[in-house]
Amino acid sequence: MPHLPFTPSPPSSPASSPTTPSIVLHPASDSTSKRELLKPKESAASAYRNRYAQYLASTFNMSLEAAMSEADAQLAPRRSSAVSEAEAFRQW
Repeated sequence: MPHLPFTPSPPSSPASSPTTPSIVLHPASDSTSKRELLKPKESAASAYRNRYAQYLASTFNMSLEAAMSEADAQLAPRRSSAVSEAEAFRQW
């Protein structure tokens, strides 16, 4: 068994332990925190698009406007096709 770098401390008595915890959590007084948790999908998609554009701009040293248009082009919905991917790659 490996040697642990600490020694277990003896259990402290209730009289020596502090009566209040060191971290106190207070409930939010307004309901805005609940609204932030229930964001619609559109805002999540928009936030992803913005972060992706920032990534493109910083990685490829391009302007944010150019990165936004590139992100729009890459994240645009795909057109549907009557032919499946498996059928497209099938060799006759």
